[in-house]
Amino acid sequence: MKPEDLFSSEVLLWRYVRALACLLLLQVVAPMAVCNLYHTVVAQRILNPITVTTNLLTSCIYPTKLLRLVVPAACFVILARVHIKSYTVSAWVPLNRWEKWRRVLSLTVILRSGLIMIACALLANFYTSLAHPDFPFLVIPCTPGDVMCYKRKTVIIYMGAYVGYHYAYKYFMLNGNLITPTPAHPRKLQLIKASLSLRSTREACNTHGANKLSFLCAICIYMAAAIMINLIYDGNWQEWLVIFDLPLMMMTLLATVLLAISLSLFSQVFHIFITEPVEIPVATAEDSNPEAETDSWRLSNALSSSGLLQLLAFWDLKTLASSDPMNFARRTQVFCISQPGGHPRNWMGIMNPSMNLIRKFCERLKRHNCPEDLPKPPVVPAGAASAPTDVNKNEVLIMSLKRYPFFGYFLSDLPDATNRSIFAEALPVIWAVQALGDLVTASFTEDKFGVVQRNIPDILMAFTQLQKVVDGLGRVTISRRPGTGEALPSELQLRKALRFSLRSALYTVTTTFGDTVLAMPVSAECQSKLQSYLQFKEG
Repeated sequence: MKPEDLFSSEVLLWRYVRALACLLLLQVVAPMAVCNLYHTVVAQRILNPITVTTNLLTSCIYPTKLLRLVVPAACFVILARVHIKSYTVSAWVPLNRWEKWRRVLSLTVILRSGLIMIACALLANFYTSLAHPDFPFLVIPCTPGDVMCYKRKTVIIYMGAYVGYHYAYKYFMLNGNLITPTPAHPRKLQLIKASLSLRSTREACNTHGANKLSFLCAICIYMAAAIMINLIYDGNWQEWLVIFDLPLMMMTLLATVLLAISLSLFSQVFHIFITEPVEIPVATAEDSNPEAETDSWRLSNALSSSGLLQLLAFWDLKTLASSDPMNFARRTQVFCISQPGGHPRNWMGIMNPSMNLIRKFCERLKRHNCPEDLPKPPVVPAGAASAPTDVNKNEVLIMSLKRYPFFGYFLSDLPDATNRSIFAEALPVIWAVQALGDLVTASFTEDKFGVVQRNIPDILMAFTQLQKVVDGLGRVTISRRPGTGEALPSELQLRKALRFSLRSALYTVTTTFGDTVLAMPVSAECQSKLQSYLQFKEG
């Protein structure tokens, strides 16, 4: 079985199950307790602590309320399904404005956003039905003479869909579906408790449309639409003014705040469980069998994969290469040689995928910024028949449409968009640089067989070449106003982190080996760069 299939069936599937179980426990029990407390204290006006506690315990075992748990469970299953199908390990950077609109109007995003809005509308109606007796559940019909029942249901469902729209827009358009591995934590409950802090709750409400301004705007838009519909169909528009009563406003506020907190907690708990670090063995018992080498579950094969498995593999490699004494036993396996034969298979299995990733990343940056540095294709003689060139008709059409101002506004490239899209995938490159730098440094004292020494010149030249390309890039365009307090986009943070990791790795290697690095067979440009590192001139 391939490493990707093995990871999906034996690791990732159980992470989905554990995340969903934790979410159902947190997202159903906790909101039910809050809504039942509101129903007991505010609606029934019972202030006796013993009676309140008794009502809370007995309300959880009513058959009618137990049957209602099917609705939030189904909603969270839908949300989990959308998250499983939509998460990504690299940020999405649109190259032009047309790509933004194409993503907004894509059928996949529309369908998944609709599922999120439907689930949020049902959850909002579920929360209000638990909290107040005048807000019946969606499947319970209203009495014929109760006009407010229909309007209350409509307002609550509308506000739930409004919060779901905010969440879906942030999730699909503002890289809310981006996940990155985090350091292993002994107790996940502490991370979840940190997600429920007052600051996190306030940020969740402001992000997902549960703040005061969004609340008032949504109510005004809904009122305007309802009055226009009533005027068109000769209805009494004054009937819709009765929604400004205190219970409805309180319940709408409670439902939107609970829904925003639930969605924020949902995404954070999903992120905690899915990105939990995995320890992949460096060597297995199948290493002696060459036929099973490409399909075995080991670090070298995981580093050559893609997606979340590759990201977790490079995180595991970075952890393995660190100077933590707990990783000493695993790190010694990297410097071992095979018996019999004496081949450094473990080291080559780690170095080759890492170096290939670094070189491909450097090539992509060169192709966009320094095309003159790339090797040129061989010149065809004048008498020889040249091969027919394929003309991309779409590119020709786009170039012709860019001449018109209207189409040029949507099709012209955004500032520094290509570089930002490249740096959005720089996280495994950063970890590969850190891991190789730490392993080369550790080989100075731990490499008894010299398996790393012959590859140190190639690693140093790859580092210096990548640093030259990264440092040669111009200043990036930041699409945010200064002083707003917003964080830098992830791709710009990764660009800075890559520059710092390259300098840190080169400083660590040069200070460990000293003047010995100048005697290594490297290019003259690399040697001058190493000389400046030895003299601490790189800052």
